[in-house]
Amino acid sequence: MFYLVLAILSSFSISILIKRNELRGLSTPVVIAGNYISASALGWAFTLSGGALSVSPSTLALGVGGGLLWPGTFFLLMYGIRRYGISLAGAVCRLSLVVPVMFAFVFLREPLSASKGLGLLAAFAAFYLIHPVKSGALRRADAGAVWFLPLLAFCFGLVDLWVNLFNTIGPVSEKFIFVTLIFSFSGLFAWSAVGYRRMAVDRASLVQGIVLGFPNFFASFFLMESLKSPFFLERSAVAYSWYSVVGVTLAFGAGVLVWKERVSRMNLVGVAAGLAAITLLNR
Repeated sequence: MFYLVLAILSSFSISILIKRNELRGLSTPVVIAGNYISASALGWAFTLSGGALSVSPSTLALGVGGGLLWPGTFFLLMYGIRRYGISLAGAVCRLSLVVPVMFAFVFLREPLSASKGLGLLAAFAAFYLIHPVKSGALRRADAGAVWFLPLLAFCFGLVDLWVNLFNTIGPVSEKFIFVTLIFSFSGLFAWSAVGYRRMAVDRASLVQGIVLGFPNFFASFFLMESLKSPFFLERSAVAYSWYSVVGVTLAFGAGVLVWKERVSRMNLVGVAAGLAAITLLNR
């Protein structure tokens, strides 16, 4: 449970930094690429301090695959926001919880009780009520949305699922090199995209990206560790749900307290649904 709390706090820090960067109007692609510099450097520091540099085929495959998937998913999100708006694209991304949860129930054979089922329904209700789709957002959907929006949700779900894939098929001794390879290859592909599109690299965006890389690394590492802990043995669906629900609720609270965002009755009902989800999932 301790590792999950650290993962949630790291994820919350990412949300705060991203919100701050948005308000400053920084270059999102440069911030994304810059965060992989510090994240991969941190990973190599942990890997080299451990003294073990052996890499199994499964770890290498997951590292390269994650390196393609993670920045690719962020660029997909950027395209989705430009074409369909942040309200609709953001709502679709929150549905990505379905992917790791279904993996847990179908492939890992985790038991699904009535309370867990109700907890998951409450979690999805909380996602919508805390950040509802704005009126008129669906009008921007076109024929391409039929395949693009499910693809976006699936890719985000795979990003969340990736560390559990390693826990399932990867050697425990290679956990640091696994995370390090993901961020290293992500940096390679992200900077290649920046160079290919000839984007200007401003100092402010680069620095903020490097700062973002630290909580990004620890969010992935602590989530992986929490999924391996005895507390969440055969309960990875619960861990993912907690991670998502608490993270969204904390980000909403920060928006209200720090940036003075308006609160509606629907938002408050969403917070209540989130608390209900946590309670039901913990039974």
